[in-house]
Amino acid sequence: MFEGTERGPELGGEPQRRVLVIEDEDRIQEMLTWILLTNGYAVTATDSALGVPKLLRQVQPHVVLLDLGLPYESGASLLRSLKADPETVAIPIVIVSALPEVLTAERRAMAVEVIKKPFTAGQVLDAVRRAARLAT
Repeated sequence: MFEGTERGPELGGEPQRRVLVIEDEDRIQEMLTWILLTNGYAVTATDSALGVPKLLRQVQPHVVLLDLGLPYESGASLLRSLKADPETVAIPIVIVSALPEVLTAERRAMAVEVIKKPFTAGQVLDAVRRAARLAT
């Protein structure tokens, strides 16, 4: 629904934190976007891994929320690719998944945090705040 579009209020003089949401389920993508927007984040959302490297360069997010079950390329595979790329290795990635146990220990270590679905708004906001502190 929000594919490739940045939305969010401008915060008076304070640099706004940008979050890229990569989630293929519309309702969950909308929920994550709403949680973040209503808490002052600028949000760009997409429903697949296709074009994510280009989108990352355009948006330059402070944090990425990544689902594992994506069409075309799994979130785990995308995570590995992003952490192998010198341009995106420093971006903190939070996994949001119904099945985080499918992650290998190596890939789990690549994410700054893992949130299991179903989640609460508080869990998402706490994870994004912690991850944003790591953003360079």
